[in-house]
Amino acid sequence: MKIGILHYTSWPVIGGVETVIRQHAQLLSRHGHEVSIFSGEGAACSKQVPSIVFRELNTREPLVKAAQQEAFSGHPGRVYFQLFERLQDLLRPLFTKFDRLIVHNMLTMHFNMAATQALTTFADQGKRMIAWIHDLAASNSDYQIPLHQPFDLLRERHPKVKYVTISEARATQFNKLTGSQVSAIIPNALDFADACGITPEVAQLVNGQLADSILLFYPTRILERKNIAFALQIVAAMEANGSRVCLLISAATDPHNPAGAAYFAGLKKLAIDLQVQRSVFWVNDLFHVDERQLRSLYMVADALLFPSKQEGFGLPLLEAAAYRLPIFCANIEPLKSLAPNGTVLFDLRDAPRNIAERIGSALAQNEIFRSRKQLFRDYSAESVYVDKVEPLLQDKL
Repeated sequence: MKIGILHYTSWPVIGGVETVIRQHAQLLSRHGHEVSIFSGEGAACSKQVPSIVFRELNTREPLVKAAQQEAFSGHPGRVYFQLFERLQDLLRPLFTKFDRLIVHNMLTMHFNMAATQALTTFADQGKRMIAWIHDLAASNSDYQIPLHQPFDLLRERHPKVKYVTISEARATQFNKLTGSQVSAIIPNALDFADACGITPEVAQLVNGQLADSILLFYPTRILERKNIAFALQIVAAMEANGSRVCLLISAATDPHNPAGAAYFAGLKKLAIDLQVQRSVFWVNDLFHVDERQLRSLYMVADALLFPSKQEGFGLPLLEAAAYRLPIFCANIEPLKSLAPNGTVLFDLRDAPRNIAERIGSALAQNEIFRSRKQLFRDYSAESVYVDKVEPLLQDKL
């Protein structure tokens, strides 16, 4: 579809609505839609999403301010209707070009009443429009909304417009205000990769894993003393216990050790023998793990797994602590002395199934881990888009 998004301002203006618009535009574009943003102030958020500025939407424009003064006086006059007509001329082509026009807040907020009236006029003509409601001025005691026209438009549901609220609370307010139900409730969501600066490569690597899998990270070179085989056995034991696990191994080979290639091949065969080859990612095989990628791997991980048999220091424990990750590591020196509070230490002579149970139990009791998984299940931008936004566009909501 061709989709236009309308608001007073857009990115790089900082605000909750502007953030949601940017996220929606990028998601829509990623899913094959042709998207454009129209606002009174803003710039393109990506090469795929053009941003067109209509100064007549900008609430700081002198013409808009003057029109607002007339509206609030109770006597819209020459300036108000001049702006109203100019906005009609600007917006009319959008209803011809675009299959859907998503209007954020402009049908329920009072910041540019000429724009609200212009959009309502097009709705009267049967133009397809989705009103995305973040705020309801007429339900908010912080705003003193006049009782005269054109402000009545903020208190009414237009019969030809689809209304979407971002929460049950806003839907309840809308129902109380208009006496009608919204078309859909679609919550704001978190684009984790964008919000946390995750690299595209790491985002693609863990795509579909964040909500339902335990992501263990082992930052290590391919060396025998790193005991990677034991890590594979722990993963196999966790899966045997019913857990979904993803082990990310940074997996840089040691350029000083020519025997490393054979050892690496043996590890990959062991993963197949243990039937965990689809759960283990040798990251450096997929892309070069530089500092930027390393930071992203720490960001997406749920915990550090560090079963090394021998260490001179153990810097990953400090890095994991800096990223607030739970740590599961071998009970050896110097790791034992270095380990932050809360680290789960395990004996390398212990059975992998016992260590797997300890890891599963510790994470099950970890409030941060549980809330993080709940976040990814309920408020992932991608899942909210697939489950809610796309069906709305296809008239299935």
